[in-house]
Amino acid sequence: MSKAPSKVLFLGIDSPVAPTIFKWAQEGKLPALKKLMDRGVFCENGLVPFPTITPPNWTSIATGAWPGTHGITDFDVHTPGTPLDVTHQGFDSRDIAAETIWEAGERAGKRSIVMNWPTSWPKRMKEGYQIAGYGLNITDWREGIPIEDLTSTLLAQDILLSTEYYPHFSEVVWQKASGWQGVEHGPQALEAKVNVNLWRPKIPVQPITWYVLVDKSGGSAFDTVVIARDKTKAGAYARLKVGEWSPNVYDTFETEQGPKQAATRFKLLELSPDAQQFRVYCPGIFSLSGWGFPAELEQEITSERGLPTARTAYEAFLAEWIDGQTLVEAYDLHHNWLVDATKTLFQKPWDMYFLHIHTIDWIYHTFSVELEPLLARNQELIPYYQDIELRLHQGVDRCLGEIIEAAGDDALVVVMSDHGVKARGHKFDVGSILAKAGLLAYVPEEPGDKAAGLETKGAGLMPKVRKVDWSKTKAVSQRTVHIYVNVKGRDPQGIVEPGEEYEKVRDEIIKALLEYVDPQTGLHPVALALKNEDARILGIWGPRAGDVIYAEDPRFGKEHGPYLTTNKFGFGDLRGLIMFAGPGIRQGVVIERNVWLTDLVPTVCHVAELPVPDKCDGAVIYQALEDPDARVKELQALRRNVERLKRMVERPPMC
Repeated sequence: MSKAPSKVLFLGIDSPVAPTIFKWAQEGKLPALKKLMDRGVFCENGLVPFPTITPPNWTSIATGAWPGTHGITDFDVHTPGTPLDVTHQGFDSRDIAAETIWEAGERAGKRSIVMNWPTSWPKRMKEGYQIAGYGLNITDWREGIPIEDLTSTLLAQDILLSTEYYPHFSEVVWQKASGWQGVEHGPQALEAKVNVNLWRPKIPVQPITWYVLVDKSGGSAFDTVVIARDKTKAGAYARLKVGEWSPNVYDTFETEQGPKQAATRFKLLELSPDAQQFRVYCPGIFSLSGWGFPAELEQEITSERGLPTARTAYEAFLAEWIDGQTLVEAYDLHHNWLVDATKTLFQKPWDMYFLHIHTIDWIYHTFSVELEPLLARNQELIPYYQDIELRLHQGVDRCLGEIIEAAGDDALVVVMSDHGVKARGHKFDVGSILAKAGLLAYVPEEPGDKAAGLETKGAGLMPKVRKVDWSKTKAVSQRTVHIYVNVKGRDPQGIVEPGEEYEKVRDEIIKALLEYVDPQTGLHPVALALKNEDARILGIWGPRAGDVIYAEDPRFGKEHGPYLTTNKFGFGDLRGLIMFAGPGIRQGVVIERNVWLTDLVPTVCHVAELPVPDKCDGAVIYQALEDPDARVKELQALRRNVERLKRMVERPPMC
């Protein structure tokens, strides 16, 4: 009989381009994933639910269920019966209408570690261990999670101290140094008292003042900087030269929720000989509590080589605070923290481990335009951005490699993504199509009118917010791929009668979408439009989905979302990354058949002998198994043994 694996790892990477991952691995640029492919299975056609977007697809991975089943039908959630312009982001686990695999495993006495898995907070396990799950990252607090259910882990986003102007920076103005106690410096040293600009803190933080000292360490040029909370030796955070990072710095900060212990780091990016060009980067201030279950985990998990850095490192890159090298280093801090936290948790009793890493998604949202020859503003810089892209992938590869090694050779490993990514395309607005068809009406704008209304989204475009005239509106676009008929008796401001008029309006919506031609390109931006019940073929249906579901041509819009899983454009590909390795799995095989994200859970449950979640829709990927008939053979052998025993018991006694 085959032995079930002792451990199961679900390792999730958000938004990679699967064929690129395969190519780089084969070239040896991603050694951990290459090793996994050599001893496992790579699924060439990994297909993902629709829309190709984060919360619904990570929920499909965790439940084995389609969005129409588990109810997270888009990045945002609309509750039936509420106003059609009211949604909340889909990161609240209480919105999931299906059982997760870690809940099913708990029924069999299995204990799980759930690390930064979107839409898993508040925790739904009675036992086990959980870190974050209320957004895209440990420091990411998404709308829709009530404040009483979450303490923010990000006290401040990235900070830049600079003598020159940058967006959202903290200004440094030099004067002669004086009054420093126990901090050695020369007679020509300069200092600055900096009122730190706390950029978009999640919870109000009391104003922070830092002191900066620059000095000449034996020469004629300034070459050393000290960052401190006050002008004492005990208050000094770091002493740095250009290009150096400080170790982790720990301090207590006063917030609206009381004092918070937190960690940060500093990197000296620039210091000219006369100190007139000076920049220090801080990748954020991160709370040491508020992100773990049980709460005592937060004191156990330490990482002297990392921090759970936020997505805003990419914003710092776009604002030209930091260069590509520093961006890669900032995310290596993030990957190191994940590894160190994981190794700490691996010392506890556990059976299943779930990890989501969002680094790659942010790459493509930040500079996909610069990677694409069709769109790049500077063709000569494409290799520069491609190098950053590869190095960030290599950081993720190292992170996964350390975790796989720590789990042991007898673990069943599944690597997957929620979707792929494509190059950015042309813009268009679905709301304008509905308005032109006479289905959507706006309140006439008045000068200075900033009243909030429904945001119509098309191709990722968010035009100026306009107030909807609900008394004249038959249909509105909502979220990424949904159009709702404003139905009387169902929707609070409904005007369309159920039945014949409702069907007539749905037909008009589909006709308007499919007939629309973009005036700039001559293309039809809408590739597919289906009624709710027909959208089952895409895995999305039911009361939490629109009356009409549409998909866009990949030559339009942003990097992922309203596009079919088989779409490609430019450097990109929307198919998902799916790989298996470990006990019971074939080795060194590329599978051509369609494999859906919903198939991962039932396959793992089959191999690892786990209970299947209650609403699992997927099927076992038998082509990935070393012996697809192993369970049948075991059952047949068991029956033969039972029959032998039965015959022995029933045989008449010998005289």
